[in-house]
Amino acid sequence: MARITINPSSSGLWHVVGLKDELHRSREQEKELWAAAADMRFEAVQRLLDALGDEDVHLDWEDRPTRAAMELLYAAGADQFIVGEVETAVALWETLLAVDEEDHMSVSVPLAFSYVELEDFDCLEEMLFSISSKTPEYHLLTLWAEYRRTGGVDRDALRTLRSRHKVWFEEFLADEHPIDEEYLADSRSERPSQRTEARELFFATAPLWERNANFLKTIKKA
Repeated sequence: MARITINPSSSGLWHVVGLKDELHRSREQEKELWAAAADMRFEAVQRLLDALGDEDVHLDWEDRPTRAAMELLYAAGADQFIVGEVETAVALWETLLAVDEEDHMSVSVPLAFSYVELEDFDCLEEMLFSISSKTPEYHLLTLWAEYRRTGGVDRDALRTLRSRHKVWFEEFLADEHPIDEEYLADSRSERPSQRTEARELFFATAPLWERNANFLKTIKKA
């Protein structure tokens, strides 16, 4: 098992050494057994966190091995989110945001959705400053937060989602979300369609709606 080190570079950013192959190995393992792949990612991330320690460092997204380490951190958080360990997911994603101030992986979005599930509305309000009010994510979050607070529906957010972000509204309330060849090809393209982006967001947040099934039912009836 390679030792992980965090080394400074001439740019002032830091490079991660020793995690280059872990992400690829976990993805290969995932084809056979997701749980084993998730365990592999979590173990690797624990080693990364030990290497980071309490240092205030910003990692270099342009360095390939370092980017792989950051992607591994994101994926490990997603694994924990899927199995309902939301507080652990939040801790991992907050670490990622701390070492990647430019938020290359848009981790602010799953963080915000998670804060709502944890009913940490103070952290949600802070995170919403990082999410444009012109995006569908913002209005979905507003709906989700109102539901968690009161069990009701934010009518303004619903109206905006229906009118300005119709594709996202339809995708989230659809009965099926097929992972077909058209979707897979479009998701790999440089400019995915709005439909594909909406479906990707649905899949990313799907564990929430499995744990809180009445939310989408409430929106659909509104």
